[in-house]
Amino acid sequence: MFGGLVRRQGLRRLPSLRGANLVKSKVIPPCRRLIQTTTGAANFERNQKIQKWVLSLVGVSFVSYGLWWYYWPHNPFPTSVATILRKGLWAESDKENFDYEKALKIYIDALDECKHLKMDPISDEYTGIELKIAEMYEKQMMFNEANGIYLELSYRFYDALTKPGLVPEDRRPDLIRRDLRVLIKSLEMGKDISKGKRNLLSHLLLAQEEILTRSPELKEFFDQRRKRTEKLFQGKVSESEEFKTFVNSENIKLNDEGYMILDLQKNSSAWEPFKEEFFTARDLYTAYCLSDKDLTAALSCKMTTVEWMIMADMPPGQILLSQANLGSLLYLQSEKFESDIYQINLKCEEDEKLKNDKTIIKALRTLNRNKETCQSMATQCYDSVVQFAKKNNKLRFNLKDQLDPSAAQAIALSTYGLGVLNLHNGVLSKAERLLNDSISMAREIDFTELLKEAENELDKVNKAKSERMDKQE
Repeated sequence: MFGGLVRRQGLRRLPSLRGANLVKSKVIPPCRRLIQTTTGAANFERNQKIQKWVLSLVGVSFVSYGLWWYYWPHNPFPTSVATILRKGLWAESDKENFDYEKALKIYIDALDECKHLKMDPISDEYTGIELKIAEMYEKQMMFNEANGIYLELSYRFYDALTKPGLVPEDRRPDLIRRDLRVLIKSLEMGKDISKGKRNLLSHLLLAQEEILTRSPELKEFFDQRRKRTEKLFQGKVSESEEFKTFVNSENIKLNDEGYMILDLQKNSSAWEPFKEEFFTARDLYTAYCLSDKDLTAALSCKMTTVEWMIMADMPPGQILLSQANLGSLLYLQSEKFESDIYQINLKCEEDEKLKNDKTIIKALRTLNRNKETCQSMATQCYDSVVQFAKKNNKLRFNLKDQLDPSAAQAIALSTYGLGVLNLHNGVLSKAERLLNDSISMAREIDFTELLKEAENELDKVNKAKSERMDKQE
């Protein structure tokens, strides 16, 4: 069965930073497994592989930010500090053969001078020098030392933001942005997943509180979303009519030439200037939830994230891809329900009396209802992306026509997802058509990971058709 359809748009590019080396977002390719009705240990083993595989691709490689260069150009330094810094820049340049060890010592001297002058430890100047020191550690492959600086900065920012009155209201949004950027950099280098998840959650909640404070309407929405999600996982949603997909002409705007554009009329001021960092951090939290096999939390986080992306007026291609990811997580949730159903049925086979137990009967009924609901919602997520593309035939999704390939990847991924779902349901002719379409799209946009998986699934369709014909004969 597939489950790794989650395409990592999570670590999206942040706004251009001077001198920054932004790493291209990596892909979470479709899972290698065929969608089929599974049983027993094979089902458990498959889900274990899915979770491990998704984690390894989501959580290993994060965006590297040129943090120092974000701070340096904009802030004047005291003369004594500036004099030392110039020596450091000279030492790390080609003029002295990139002597990072010497530059490190000089930047440490500059930081000592800042302390002597009693400069504000959360100012751009002070923290900028610390970031430069961390960069020099990284240049020398001293990653533990570099990460220690990122962690210390993260704690300092968090502490300042949580102390009433310490940070002026007009400075809080910018400091939250800096806090999230340093935190993400720390997570990139950290190895302790549990610790990283705890840190990420606390900083996310801080940023989220800031957003909700600046927008009462968002707070009301968030409370409603939480209640709906709780109902879903408590088995109180028997049908998927309460679920609405987010990809439609109201949420995603197009210009006269058919290109997707931001809705500049939308008021997204509550998210500024840290909305890119905020959604990057939320996607990282989803990945950490998957690493802990907490699929319910991952799905809940993703459902809210997609809706908030609409409200924050995020790039349309990222919204499309995020909804495709949501479809994948919904299918993973349906697989979890299916695994639970199998385990209960296995116990009933061992003890015939359990088949008439009212508690068991009720549990199976609830699990089957939730499984069907999640599969239906996954289908809606994928189908809305595909239908949106068909309806707006002027859309130019070819990679050559746009800087952001997210939209093209979302459509190819959704087409593949629908193909696998139809294979699961035994609708082989439709599955074959959809998988062939996804293969064509993947080739066009050089989506090599998807191409390989779609070809594997198409082979299984052909095998299933052959077996069906043999039985008919």
